[in-house]
Amino acid sequence: MRGGIMVKEIEGHPVSRRNFVKGTFAGAVVGAGALGGASMFGCAPKSEEAAAPEAAEETIAWSQCNVNCGGNCVFQWHVKDGKIQYMESDNTGDIDLQARACLRGRSMRRWLNSPDRLLYPMKRVGKRGEGKFEQISWDEAIQTIADKLKYTIDTYGNDAIYVNYATGMYSATGNPSSRLLNLLGGYLKRSYDYSTNMISAALPFMYGEECSPYDDVYASSMTEAEANSDLVVMFGNSPAETRMGGANIVWDFARVREAVQGRGGKIVNIDYRMNESASGHPEEWLPIRPGTDAALASAIAHEFIANEQVDLDFLHTYCVGYDEESMPESAKGQNKSYKDYIMGTGYDMVEKTPEWAAPITQIPADTIRALAADLAAAEAPFVVQGWGPQRHTNGEDTCRAICMIPVLLGKIGLPGTNTGQREAEPSVSLVGGLPSGKNPVKACIPCYEWLNAVDHGKEMTATNAGITGVDQLSNDIKFLWNYAGNCITNQHGDINKVHEVLSDESKCEFILVWDTVMTDSAKYADILLPDAMRSEQLNMKTNGYTEWYTGVCVGGPAQEAPGECRTSYDVMADIADKFGVKDQFTEGKTQEQWIQEIYEA
Repeated sequence: MRGGIMVKEIEGHPVSRRNFVKGTFAGAVVGAGALGGASMFGCAPKSEEAAAPEAAEETIAWSQCNVNCGGNCVFQWHVKDGKIQYMESDNTGDIDLQARACLRGRSMRRWLNSPDRLLYPMKRVGKRGEGKFEQISWDEAIQTIADKLKYTIDTYGNDAIYVNYATGMYSATGNPSSRLLNLLGGYLKRSYDYSTNMISAALPFMYGEECSPYDDVYASSMTEAEANSDLVVMFGNSPAETRMGGANIVWDFARVREAVQGRGGKIVNIDYRMNESASGHPEEWLPIRPGTDAALASAIAHEFIANEQVDLDFLHTYCVGYDEESMPESAKGQNKSYKDYIMGTGYDMVEKTPEWAAPITQIPADTIRALAADLAAAEAPFVVQGWGPQRHTNGEDTCRAICMIPVLLGKIGLPGTNTGQREAEPSVSLVGGLPSGKNPVKACIPCYEWLNAVDHGKEMTATNAGITGVDQLSNDIKFLWNYAGNCITNQHGDINKVHEVLSDESKCEFILVWDTVMTDSAKYADILLPDAMRSEQLNMKTNGYTEWYTGVCVGGPAQEAPGECRTSYDVMADIADKFGVKDQFTEGKTQEQWIQEIYEA
């Protein structure tokens, strides 16, 4: 972010409880360097006394995009007679930034008013996975959930409850699942996520335990590349597709492209598709066979070593394991170093030459040599990888192999360079969420392991399954809690295996799903609840990825939720009531009052 941070209230409209909750209001904290004194989301509430009859015909409710790309781009819902008519995105910025939604985000209106919306609580009546349900009352749904929770806790323990990874609700108070379950004694925890499981597990072994894929300490942001880099090399990273929209990294990447190419540098986009980030610039595109990025990185490393282009002083000062000299005493004399592996004197006795890599990657050997030469000659090479390359078998080795490119050159921590990770994300988060409390359960499983924990959890240990917090799980998963996500099937590795395991009701005994439409994952629910969408309730969230502003958007509801859809906060308060902990869950506050309290803090 450039410049300082400036807080600006919307002129003439101080925030009171009345106009905060009842009015259509959007507040912002903006980076002064990006937008000056302009209010980012300046749409002021109008009091009932001052509202003209004409103004009541159409109102604007502000919100942000819910798609899991990191952008949180800005929506303006135009509402008549309590129903959304159409959507505009941000038009309040200037040449430096407009947080405009992409086409995918703009399609949210069709989702909101879709005839396929789930409208009523339902219970399963067919075989699990068939998708056959019948409507029930909210009273029956809440009582059933409470009974199944109590049975699971009493029979097995809280570590038999698992909250599945899901990203369908981004709002400060939109998903209080952890708060509720921690009040009931906790649940089996999850490490990593579906987007970054391999890279999350691997990079702490390379750069230290504080390193993560959402790094703002080790990795460099796109601003570094824009200001200083003369070469950008991207492995499987296409921000124009995965992080599009005006409030996302594609905005920053456009600046990088203009700046680097304007200085006479270039951008190399390594991807098996002619993706949107490379389209129109074919000289930047290097097609590669899927899943072979590690072979390419190893062949590039071979060229550095063979041509004596590695920074030995850097490697011997800051690194362990590059060559025999930098190996720990316990591993010396065994040909286990990185250099041994690359040069063919290691365990496999295969020299990782460009000729070796060419048939694997389908990139010609001469092209590999040319890329290695460009990297070695660059003053400030910005090497960056997306999260696609690590989403393969042995993906942890792929991400580390890519990171070795700047390490070998000693081009880390210098202006315009990066660590080989994905570009850094800004660390500012102006509003958090509901306090979740402490989870008393110590056990934690990698997110991809939940299906194994359903099938044979008691056999899973720290050494055979990456369990942390305990040496071995004491329970299989018996209660699967899935709020606002389709990851039971659509992100998991083997959907047929998921169906086989979850169809056996003696394994996972109860599955709760909250959603807005009948997803494939929802078909496995025993109780299926209809959720209110973000734009159908008061919502608040900090901005998304972009480095060019930081802000908070508060808005809605744009329209009433259809049918019997309810907010998760209200439903979980009812579940808490069945356990006698409603007062602890709500602390006497409505969702709207929580939002105001968090906003003011």
